[in-house]
Amino acid sequence: MLDKLDIPHLQHIISACPIGILLQDSHGRISWTNDALVQMLGETRRDQLLNKRADELPEPLSDLLNLDTTLHLAGENAEDDRWLIGQQQPLPDEQGTVHYFIDITPWHGLIQERDQLKSELNDIIMVDSETGMRNRKGLYYSLEPQLSRSRRYDRPLSVIILRLDCLERFKQHYQRDDALPLLITTSRLLSDQLRWADIAGRLSENDFLLVLPETHAEDANKVVDNLRKQIDALTIPDLEPADFAITARFGVAEWRKGDDMGLLLMRARKMLNDDPGPGKGLGTRD
Repeated sequence: MLDKLDIPHLQHIISACPIGILLQDSHGRISWTNDALVQMLGETRRDQLLNKRADELPEPLSDLLNLDTTLHLAGENAEDDRWLIGQQQPLPDEQGTVHYFIDITPWHGLIQERDQLKSELNDIIMVDSETGMRNRKGLYYSLEPQLSRSRRYDRPLSVIILRLDCLERFKQHYQRDDALPLLITTSRLLSDQLRWADIAGRLSENDFLLVLPETHAEDANKVVDNLRKQIDALTIPDLEPADFAITARFGVAEWRKGDDMGLLLMRARKMLNDDPGPGKGLGTRD
């Protein structure tokens, strides 16, 4: 059993250490690397390092001597690429600097795989994470069959875009970074007011879309009138003071022959922009 490490033992331990180690002398030249670093970089790169200063190294090896940097070493094939992260520590008496390197290639691969799966999942998910309603993708997926049905059977179809024009006022009024309580309260109101055949979802940050099959514009406007009254009387649970005035604007459009989804929603947005809303600058209830 060893109770004291002599120089040969220390040299063996450092050389065999799974962490890459590089020594830089007091003149800034690389004087030694251990086996682990050679394996990380490749045997052919050892000669490119020894007795070289940072400004004499070819790219990307020159980044090895930067503190706390992540270094990407491209291989002949993509699967041979490596990513290293390094740290440095000055030696006593200004004798030089020791650099330590960890091969983070496996973790980098896991991060890339995670990001890819997350991207694929976002392409599939059709539910808005904040309100639990259909998101834009889910709305478009649900609206297209309704448009096809109207084209085939010449049946009425209307859409309503509801825009909450008070999101920023809400955040300022309650000193919040988000408007989640307002969004959830509005989504519940829509779910309670619509028929079983109707479709509702969150189109964008402050826009909701309502799809009303078998509904002419005249009847859709009656729905809007009712929603205006409901929103005017709406309060947000568990938030004090309860004097915040929720305001919204609406745009209604009825399907016409030749309409696709884009044309239908474009007309609804135009009506939305023409709607002056219930008032301007109302921050609290009278």
